[in-house]
Amino acid sequence: MQTYCVFCGIARHERDAVTVYENEEFIVFLDKYPLTLGHALVAPKKHYTNIFDMPEEAAARAFVLAKKVAAAQLKALGAKGVRIVMNNGREAGQEIMHAHVHVIPYGVPHLGRRELDREEGERVASLLRRELA
Repeated sequence: MQTYCVFCGIARHERDAVTVYENEEFIVFLDKYPLTLGHALVAPKKHYTNIFDMPEEAAARAFVLAKKVAAAQLKALGAKGVRIVMNNGREAGQEIMHAHVHVIPYGVPHLGRRELDREEGERVASLLRRELA
C-alpha cells in the first residue's frame, strides 16, 4: 500500500504551501520549517523518491532551477551566500521521501526551524517571485 506523499499533494495544489515558482515540471515553495528566511524547496511535480529515481535530465533541470532560486535570494533578500543541498535517503537526512533540493540563503535572519508564519512567507515569496518572473 502506497502512503500519501505530502509534496505530491503540494504539486497538485491539494496541500497548502507558499509557492514561489511553478512550471510544468517543478514547483518551488518555502520550507514549512525553514532554517533561514527564504529557505525554499525545488521539487519535481512527478514523484521520485530521490535523485537515484530521477532521470538525469530532470535532475539537471532541478539544479538549474535551484541556481535561479539562489540568484533570486541573493538579489531579493540580500543574502550573502546560499547553500544548495539534496538529501537522498533517510540516513542522509531526507525527511520527505519525494526528491527535492533545498536552497537555503545565508546572511538573512536565521529562523531556527520554527514553523513559517504565513504572512511572513507570503511577503518573502512575493519578493522572490518578482526576481523569478
